[in-house]
Amino acid sequence: MIKEERATLSLPWAITFADMALLLLCFFIMLTTMRSNTVTAPAQSAPAAQSSAELAAAELSRRFSSEIAEGWLRVNAQNSILNIRFGTGDAFDSGSDEITPRTVQLLDAIGETLAANDARIVVVGHTDDQPISTGRFRDNWDLSSARAVSVIRELIQRHGIAPTRLEAKGYADTRPQAPNDSEWNRSLNRRIEIEIIWPH
Repeated sequence: MIKEERATLSLPWAITFADMALLLLCFFIMLTTMRSNTVTAPAQSAPAAQSSAELAAAELSRRFSSEIAEGWLRVNAQNSILNIRFGTGDAFDSGSDEITPRTVQLLDAIGETLAANDARIVVVGHTDDQPISTGRFRDNWDLSSARAVSVIRELIQRHGIAPTRLEAKGYADTRPQAPNDSEWNRSLNRRIEIEIIWPH
């Protein structure tokens, strides 16, 4: 009996194909892994909106840049509070609570900014250390308080700001900005400070 010999099929291409399939599988696994590990960069957050105090400070700084440059006016905003300081001697006539035209201009700008909102306004008057005694003012306490009240009256009468939003204080010469040892330093101490506080 003759044994049938089975022909052995030689398939070298099958090995090559299997290798290639394995390499492709590895490649796709690597791609998937890299993609899942990629950290997406967070979107850039939008710039924070300016507060009412910052917007008011920017507007006053734009309109009164020359007064700020010469030191007559200082404007500073922090969070919901705007601080305004002005004077250097000529916010009022000497020994008087009569507002000068320069001060009227500034108060008009402040009044326009504040008329349509509900911010609280504190006006503080300061003097130098030179004693005063007139028929109207007994001392610097009277004068500093009267100057603060003059500013408040201006805001009420010209701009219709509700009196309930306003407060006046007078500190006489008790809180100087500079030593009262020269005419220039005394002029720095004769000033008005306005603090404007917006509700949170």
